[in-house]
Amino acid sequence: MGITYAEIGCRNLSASLDFYRGMLGLRPLADPPGPTPPGVAWLDAGPAGIRLVERPDGDLAGWEADDLQRGIRHVGFRVGSVPRYAERLAAAGVEFTLGPFQAPGDVWIAFFRDPDGANLEIVDRYLRYTTVVSPDLAEEERRAAERRDPDAGPSFDHVAITVADLDRALAFYRDRLGYRVIGGIDQPHDPRGFRIHFLRAGAAVLEVFSFAAPTTGNPWDPERPRVGLRRIGVGPSGPTAGAADEADLAARLCAAGATPVPGHPGLVTDPDGVPLCAHVPRPGRAPEAAAG
Repeated sequence: MGITYAEIGCRNLSASLDFYRGMLGLRPLADPPGPTPPGVAWLDAGPAGIRLVERPDGDLAGWEADDLQRGIRHVGFRVGSVPRYAERLAAAGVEFTLGPFQAPGDVWIAFFRDPDGANLEIVDRYLRYTTVVSPDLAEEERRAAERRDPDAGPSFDHVAITVADLDRALAFYRDRLGYRVIGGIDQPHDPRGFRIHFLRAGAAVLEVFSFAAPTTGNPWDPERPRVGLRRIGVGPSGPTAGAADEADLAARLCAAGATPVPGHPGLVTDPDGVPLCAHVPRPGRAPEAAAG
């Protein structure tokens, strides 16, 4: 039940491919999961993929650059060195919305937007968690960071979401889907009472943002054409990946507490309205392409 891809909407697929392939160095997925319909492109980002979907008439559909807004906040890529890679991006004309800077947890981060406003992050090093829950996973991250080439380009690392109730979110992702909590980071100088919990989700990570301050509603609407951050692909990983189809997987997600989206087979939402698309990666069949 790990993260298999992040879906990002764009107004012009060719322009977005120039950005993700030219700026970020992602490659076309060598073996996409079945036929790729017009207006869709799959990119290989390492541990998980990027699915670009063209929506010429789309907009951000209410998404705001405020982490108190529930829903998908950003997609993060790990690089060898944030300062080095940020220089390359800046030289190519990318404008940063935040950073580069050294964040709590002793990692370097920087935020920027893609051509249609999707919020993206680059991060380096390994996190020194305020609280470690799974020492083996934290040690695995440390060893991977030490092996990483300082000139390494972007590789899929995480998706961040904001939730209203941390306990409810952990009950869904940790207790029912089986994501292991690696650890947590407190933001001691943030007046909103900001905390981040990091959960291993297959080969990627789910960052769960929670706040002592009230959060605002998730504006996601499956019927509205949307560019930017659209949904998260989730599915089984490892040797059992072919054991189910999308309908069976969606049913399992609903049994775990997700809510089905009427009229959109394979699409469900988590307790905070985050859209999750059931995805069983295997040759010969693409996942259902739901609208919105």
